[in-house]
Amino acid sequence: MQPTVLFDLDGLLIDSEPIWDAAKREVFGPLGLHLTVEMQAATRGLRQRDMVAYWFDRATLRADPDEVEQRIVAAVCRGLEEVALKPGAEHAVAACARASRAMAVVSSSPESVIRAALASTGLDRSFDAVFSAEDDEHGKPHPGAYLRAAAALGASPDECVVIEDSFNGVLAGVSARMTVVAVPEAADRCDPRYAIATLVLESLKDLDTSVFGAYVSGGSQETTWASRATDPQPFREPDRAV
Repeated sequence: MQPTVLFDLDGLLIDSEPIWDAAKREVFGPLGLHLTVEMQAATRGLRQRDMVAYWFDRATLRADPDEVEQRIVAAVCRGLEEVALKPGAEHAVAACARASRAMAVVSSSPESVIRAALASTGLDRSFDAVFSAEDDEHGKPHPGAYLRAAAALGASPDECVVIEDSFNGVLAGVSARMTVVAVPEAADRCDPRYAIATLVLESLKDLDTSVFGAYVSGGSQETTWASRATDPQPFREPDRAV
């Protein structure tokens, strides 16, 4: 069975997380909110409106949340003009194009950001559709965006493979009852929560689409750690706060 493959975007296909982090520091800093690496990680994978609401709930910020969100998105769009692909992105997209019946990007970012990023990296012709959670009632980790994408592409959840980097995205895919391939950032690879994914890879370079059939066709659902890391305890508790 050829699956429908649903890719996340930021931090997975494109190296945009530093751009988002810089934009948030640029906008929140003058308001008195100085985001640490751990604070940035806490909201990774969320929609911008949800991220902004998260910090307005936790800090005294004298600003309009909508304006803050718009300023962050504008700063990111400027930064995306020269965004780089993540290692293995071209390999993964090409391999999935050969192995799938349909492919789409499903992202928490606004559609304008998604399309700008795909055009900038030359991936805009690689996908059958683009889905943004921007206007959904709930964003990731809610599964709504993935379920909506599957329905639009004529696929049932058990025919879909989700490829994600953030835990919020992984949780969305798992909640949608889809096969989930997680490709966490190096700093997150020891986070035991990623064990809920079907497969966990070090890099998109390691993606082997030949294994999809074992899961999408109803094969074993045991989690597999596909890392080449020498760490004998890949799921140990991380030392940093999450």
